[in-house]
Amino acid sequence: MIKRAGIDTGGTFTDAVIASSDGGWEIYKCPTTQHAPALAVIHALAELTPKGQHFVELVHGTTHATNALLTGKLGRVCFITTKGHGDILEIGRQERDSLYALEPRPPRPQQARRHIIEVDERLSAEGKTICNLTRAEINRVCELVKRQKPQAIAICFLHAWREGKHEKRLARALKKLQIPIVQSHLLAPEQREYERATTTWADAGLQSVVAPALCELAGELAKGWNSKSRLRVMRSDGGTASAEAAAAEPVHLALSGPAGGLSAARTLADARGDRDILTLDMGGTSTDVALLLGGELALSELTMAGLPLLARGLPLHTIGTGGGSLAHLDAAGELQVGPQSAGAVPGPICYRRGGKQLTVTDAHLHCGRLHPRRFLDGKSKLDLPSVITAAKKLKRSACEILEIASAEMERALRKVSLAAGHDPRRLVLYAFGGAGGLHAAWMAERLGMPEVVIPPKPGVFSALGLLTAPARRSLSKTVLTLLPPSKLRKELFVPLMDKVVADLKAEGVPGNKIKAKRILELRSQGQSAVFALAEGANVEKRFHAAHRQRFGYQRAAEIELLAIRVQADGPSSSAWPRQRCRKYTASALERRSAQFPECGGIQPLNCSWYQREELKAGAQIVGPAVIAEYSSTTVVPPNWCARVDAWGCLSLKKVTSK
Repeated sequence: MIKRAGIDTGGTFTDAVIASSDGGWEIYKCPTTQHAPALAVIHALAELTPKGQHFVELVHGTTHATNALLTGKLGRVCFITTKGHGDILEIGRQERDSLYALEPRPPRPQQARRHIIEVDERLSAEGKTICNLTRAEINRVCELVKRQKPQAIAICFLHAWREGKHEKRLARALKKLQIPIVQSHLLAPEQREYERATTTWADAGLQSVVAPALCELAGELAKGWNSKSRLRVMRSDGGTASAEAAAAEPVHLALSGPAGGLSAARTLADARGDRDILTLDMGGTSTDVALLLGGELALSELTMAGLPLLARGLPLHTIGTGGGSLAHLDAAGELQVGPQSAGAVPGPICYRRGGKQLTVTDAHLHCGRLHPRRFLDGKSKLDLPSVITAAKKLKRSACEILEIASAEMERALRKVSLAAGHDPRRLVLYAFGGAGGLHAAWMAERLGMPEVVIPPKPGVFSALGLLTAPARRSLSKTVLTLLPPSKLRKELFVPLMDKVVADLKAEGVPGNKIKAKRILELRSQGQSAVFALAEGANVEKRFHAAHRQRFGYQRAAEIELLAIRVQADGPSSSAWPRQRCRKYTASALERRSAQFPECGGIQPLNCSWYQREELKAGAQIVGPAVIAEYSSTTVVPPNWCARVDAWGCLSLKKVTSK
């Protein structure tokens, strides 16, 4: 019997999901083994699928690329560029995140100057040769690279996005060194030299980090189960790739893990008929928020550790606030929450793994919003007395900790919605992650949102998204011209279409199952803001409508086509069968005291507790209440009600007075 599993490695927990024989899902959570993430992945898979008994396809959301970029722990790279441009990584852009900082320290790639080689060659902006790359120069560069003994080589020549012949010639000569080579014209054939340089450098730096980790996991999979087991990896764009393809271009894994949750949220929203949604994915280490609009392809350029990358991904905004975020007093004696996290080890105080500082999770337990005996279905008892003792030492209330954490999340949600011209009062909030349900109604209350949706299995929702994600390939190319007529635009897409379809066929996706989307990246002449719109009728009209949505007015300037992009998908599976609903009032398991600071008060209230696994479609619950389940907990504040809908979601809405 073929088994397909989705496993997402987070900063605190590793989440696993596999389809069960009854049409549902079996899930498992275990602490992430940060020193060797593959250990937790194999352990979680073994819990759900006994070794040696099944052919397994494992779809993996990995944090290897994310963590390496954030910490700067990359491989040793030899960066090769055009003569006179060796400082391009150091100079960067004239942008300041902290406008009033007296000594700004902008993020820059940690590339040693001694490992940068300048090459005597030059192409014009039109791709014509100004200075030819000679054989003598090629030999000189090859000898320098050989002496440096790098783990990877990044080649990024000036204007190579227009013409890559010099990069190709040098790469052919360097191939004999048997070192991974990344060519900018193949990885990121787009204008903007600095962004193309950082992307090429980052991809090269990740080669020696990601490939060995994926090879190790693939080896363990084959050894523990059988040689036919397959490993697929989630990419930042919400699609999957074979382990070989993922290792070849690891920069596209920068948001591998969180992309699974967004992919699942989009398919669930489509099933429920929700067009435009906000997502809140709160895990143990961080919280990811995003605005997902129906109809258009929601992909944007990524920024990781302050570095712009010409690698498209789902539009995530991440903050350092999660269930494990540490509460502490700053030098002025003011309470701060995060971005430091307790992680998987030692974790929050209540986990009994040696944690000493209060976390957001501890604050929820202190406020009665987590059950000390129902966490992870009672398999992990929470230590409330130790939390109470730590709170007394901090001399700050648990409600204050939750207020600060919620304020950070509210700012993040406003940034991706209001700042982009979208009124959150017209959006539905999809909340998931282990801690998403604890803050969901709180966020909706502050933003005036009409409904909160807590999906099935919210604590492993990103892993569930791995199972539904299609095989996907995305390619882009700079065009930089006034918007041409439809016929000419169609011709521009042909080479990219042929390449993405060929790549998917090479992975075994049938040609008649591939669906492709063509995207135009447009801007108003004289502006830098880019709008990604699907190719099709009324492009000009849709562009002006998008411009008015974001900026409040329409410009009379001509429209420029900055770049074209193609996304090809293989078949995807739907995990959201509709059930029949029968309205009934659920029976509470017990009543306990809890605090609800989202309602403006800190006085404990007597509330009902429910077990979500026992609720059937149509069940209705009136707050104040708390709904516990294996992977997460959902808070239903006073004046709110929850209902289990036909897709197994908890739909939370505020009760309106008659």
